[in-house]
Amino acid sequence: MKVILAETAGFCMGVKRALELVLKAVNENETQIYTYGPLIHNPQVLELLRERGIRVLEQGEAASRGLVVIRAHGVPPRERQALEAAGARIIDATCPRVARVQAIIRRWARQGYATVIVGDAEHPEVRGLLGHTQGRGYVLSTPEEVASLPELKSVIVVAQTTQSEAQFERVVAALRQRFPQAQVFNTICDATASRQAEIRELAGRVEALVVVGGRNSGNTQRLVEISRATGVPTYHVETEQELDLTEMSRYRVVGVTAGASTPHWLISNVVNTLKHAWLFRPGSPVNYLYRIWRFLLKSNLFVALGAGSLSYTSSLLQQVEPLWKYFFVAFFYIYAMHILNHFTDPASKLNDPVQSMFYGRHRRFLLVSGALSALAALALGFILGPVAFAFIVVMSGLGLVYNLKIIPDRVAAATKVAALKEIPGSKTLFTAVAWGVLAALIPVVCSEQALSAATAVAFFFVAGLIFIRSGLFEILAIEGDRVVGKETLAIALGRERTLNFLSLGAVVLMAMLLASAWLRLVTSLGYVLTLCGLYALGYLTLYRQDWMESGLMLESLVEANMLLAGTLAFLWDPYYGPF
Repeated sequence: MKVILAETAGFCMGVKRALELVLKAVNENETQIYTYGPLIHNPQVLELLRERGIRVLEQGEAASRGLVVIRAHGVPPRERQALEAAGARIIDATCPRVARVQAIIRRWARQGYATVIVGDAEHPEVRGLLGHTQGRGYVLSTPEEVASLPELKSVIVVAQTTQSEAQFERVVAALRQRFPQAQVFNTICDATASRQAEIRELAGRVEALVVVGGRNSGNTQRLVEISRATGVPTYHVETEQELDLTEMSRYRVVGVTAGASTPHWLISNVVNTLKHAWLFRPGSPVNYLYRIWRFLLKSNLFVALGAGSLSYTSSLLQQVEPLWKYFFVAFFYIYAMHILNHFTDPASKLNDPVQSMFYGRHRRFLLVSGALSALAALALGFILGPVAFAFIVVMSGLGLVYNLKIIPDRVAAATKVAALKEIPGSKTLFTAVAWGVLAALIPVVCSEQALSAATAVAFFFVAGLIFIRSGLFEILAIEGDRVVGKETLAIALGRERTLNFLSLGAVVLMAMLLASAWLRLVTSLGYVLTLCGLYALGYLTLYRQDWMESGLMLESLVEANMLLAGTLAFLWDPYYGPF
């Protein structure tokens, strides 16, 4: 199936700004934070904000302390004055385009003009606009309602910023017939007009349209109405789980757009799920193969196999005998930690369209197998010796305290970092170090060999590959991570800088392997493994150039680098390999 994503889909400027202001307030303040009314019309985002302790004040409700964020829709002046009088500090997240409409109304209201607002009377933006009309405001949504207006000598006409362009023009035409002297201001947001124009254009190129967004979102509902008016089959969903994949598999080309309050991760989930819809076609010959591959990838068996492969590779790189015990201690530990991280990470449900459904469907199997794998890793560590066992226990302990506030209060007050998780990029770094210990250090400390320069090269080879892998996955998960408050490398540096940093890391990794092999610090396997650095640089480039989108295929490509290292090592192995 070909999926065409509308360029204008997702957060508009006003919603993005409001969400950024709230997240900034959460990160910089320890006081209670409120939003005056729901921040945006998207239930998934609102649920995550609730999990972060943000409360919603209903209309007319006030708070005597803390921070109150005025949402992008704005509020009537009297309600703002009441909020200020109650004692809480105000953060104004009113969309600049809405503020412009408010300013227009205020200027003409001071001159005695009445205001006609074309929009939905119950919409919070419209209620806020009415508060600036000095009691001379009227709301219309259809041309037929023009007749109900009283006689008005001086009148201006404005639009709700998310109003339908066509509907606004129809109402204005009726108003001009009755009030020829009316001053008309088309205050529909450019982003809204662009979305509506694009969906009409998109309808001519696709067999069906999917509109993603909250069911209580006015601008999303208008996109649905416009799409259905074109005659194209239209499906309105809030998440990818609402898609009927058997039905969607009937279409060859599907368009996707989204309302202004729909976050990117939800749109991405829908797009990626649709791309795999053809696999659900009844009788598909590749259906079972796809299910097997998805199971290996989503259950973390594939990444655990990659961990074992890196253990084998690093052993050969150091000329340590690659025992099966080294392979399986890495396999079981990584499998257990990935299972645990998913069930304890609030952002994980946001960042993968298939993973969340998979974990829900196989919850019991994953929890049991994850617990057994953790025990198996500890048992193997005990068998390998006290040093290996201590490494595993320490790494597990660090994982447990990662989310705890263990940094002293004075240091935390100065650095604004109270827990390890609040250090930008800490998860990527700690993950890379843990893999390096498992794959490179445990084999050598459990053998009769001493630590050497080859150990350092093997450690940085494994840690480097995993750092690049984890860094890319953090870019893919950046929006979901921001909402739940993660301090990742991608959030700290931004998408482009992070990609540049990871690409530089791949180049440095190749240079290290070439130099260490040339200096005979490691075996000639170092030359061969430069292909893994080149492979990482390749998938980073594919993603940067938008030749490979996020989803199952990209994830498979990234995780395969670990198996590539194992395969190259096996072919090089003097005992097994052909060369």
